[in-house]
Amino acid sequence: MWETINKMVMKNTNGKYPSPFAIVDCVKNGLEASSDDEKFKFEREQFARLAATPESAALIGIFDGMTALKKHEFGEPTTKVKNVAVLGAGLMGAGIAQVSAEKGYRVLLKDKDDAGIARGESYVEGNWGKKLKRKKITMHKYNQNTANIVPLTDESESWHKVSEHKV
Repeated sequence: MWETINKMVMKNTNGKYPSPFAIVDCVKNGLEASSDDEKFKFEREQFARLAATPESAALIGIFDGMTALKKHEFGEPTTKVKNVAVLGAGLMGAGIAQVSAEKGYRVLLKDKDDAGIARGESYVEGNWGKKLKRKKITMHKYNQNTANIVPLTDESESWHKVSEHKV
């Protein structure tokens, strides 16, 4: 069993993170140790060892950086954002459009042609369809989300009107 678990951990981490392996070791030790003191001592030692690794320092740095990015000196926005424009309806663009529409934003989803837009809309609607089937959202919310996405292509009449007003 432990060999299978180690293979799964290796597959999921590519051996680059020591913590999952230490967790497995703690579970093994917990099953084999004779006293709670022995179990907890082993866990404390593993935690202390892991806290001093370069991976730990890097992950703490990422956390600190992400937290710093959330803070800025610009104050509160003077106007509320209502519309979001996403250029490209590929996997990433469609995902951004999906999340934005779910948050209630009107999303202008732009791609070069109808085929690109169709793929993006299909991806998003497929995700919402799964949520609907699993009862994570209602049909009303599904329809609301779908209505929040406005598809645009280079040939869209509304896109030409926007393009003509560029400075």
